[in-house]
Amino acid sequence: MSSAITAMKPDNATSPAWPKLSLAERDRRWARVRELMNQHDLEAIVVFGFGRDANDSYLTNEVEHGTVLFRREGEPLVLVGDVPLGRYDEAGARYERWTSQWRHGSPVVNLAKAVAEYGLEKSRIGVVGTSSRAVFQWAGVIPYKVWKAVMESLPDVEFVDIADAYETLTLFKSAEEMEMIRKAASIGEAACAAFVDACGEGVHESVVTAAAMHAIVANGGWFRAPFILERAGASRFGWGPPEWFHMGGEPHVLRKGDSIAAEVFAFYGGFESQQQIDVCIGEPDPLLRRLEQVCIESYEAGLKALRPGLRFSELAKIMEEPLLRAECWNTGPMVQTVSPVIFNSATRINPEVDPALSHLPALPIGVGLDGDFEIQPGVAFAFEPNALRDGKRVCIGGTVLLSENGVEDLNTISKRLVVVPA
Repeated sequence: MSSAITAMKPDNATSPAWPKLSLAERDRRWARVRELMNQHDLEAIVVFGFGRDANDSYLTNEVEHGTVLFRREGEPLVLVGDVPLGRYDEAGARYERWTSQWRHGSPVVNLAKAVAEYGLEKSRIGVVGTSSRAVFQWAGVIPYKVWKAVMESLPDVEFVDIADAYETLTLFKSAEEMEMIRKAASIGEAACAAFVDACGEGVHESVVTAAAMHAIVANGGWFRAPFILERAGASRFGWGPPEWFHMGGEPHVLRKGDSIAAEVFAFYGGFESQQQIDVCIGEPDPLLRRLEQVCIESYEAGLKALRPGLRFSELAKIMEEPLLRAECWNTGPMVQTVSPVIFNSATRINPEVDPALSHLPALPIGVGLDGDFEIQPGVAFAFEPNALRDGKRVCIGGTVLLSENGVEDLNTISKRLVVVPA
């Protein structure tokens, strides 16, 4: 990594230890969403916060997984199933609320009532939730019966799907939001350190995984599904949650010659960072070192290229070039946006180059570039170059933020293979 990029890393000593969002940030967000409403000629929007990224929280700063009705004026109305008791006890009183407006009971019934009260029964209302750019949520997050009931109860409303525009708007972070990202990345760094410290010959992979997850919570963070991805062994080309998560059986016991890797999802205050930690038990073999070099070249090429005005598709192409040149393939994107994860580079590029897959009944299905946009300051990325060949995989990387000051490379431990003695 160049010294110029290193110099632009934030000074953690000047960052708040426990950042949080202010009412000024609330007002900024509400103004941005109202501008979006004007662009689409909307009288209101209704946000269904049922998904992993809880889109309701952008307007409320809370994760109720509720339904929010937001108009051209006034506070958003939060519709929840039960009374939000957490607002009223001593523990909840420590936190400033962005809206005082809420109703409990059937969200669909209350949405219809509120629309009538506000005189919006024949208006044009934007909706967030019938579709999504988020991973595994492309069909939206609203259950069929809920949306059917909404349509039946509000037959004269013209609903307009604005999920793409709304989710893309949330990519571009303010100064306050960037502090939250930096904090999340620092928690992810602590998780990587704990992961490495727990590694060793004779240790169950579950112990290593638990160490990372413990570090996230102990440092004031949290995680969301899929919580953590992890895989261990001398040969591995699959990727996802380990089988013992959902099938039972003894977690693998680490041996000399194994590597163990994880994709860490470290959240702070609802802001996501990601780290790709990969650890070898004993000195890596030449193939792992070659795959590591491919990943390092991709990572450094991305750092060098990242700038305002660059398109995401251009960044993806730059980071994929070392993979293609080395005749390797990938099981995850080389780069994606983070907080939220809604744009992804191509996955499973050219698996036919790998002879280790010849015994499979079919090759993995490739997935192309998922969306494109013009990069500007305030966007955070998960740089996660991964390379596979001959039955082995290396993945490194962390969270990278483009701020007004330039490129901020927020993680260190996960930027190359880590070796622990066997």
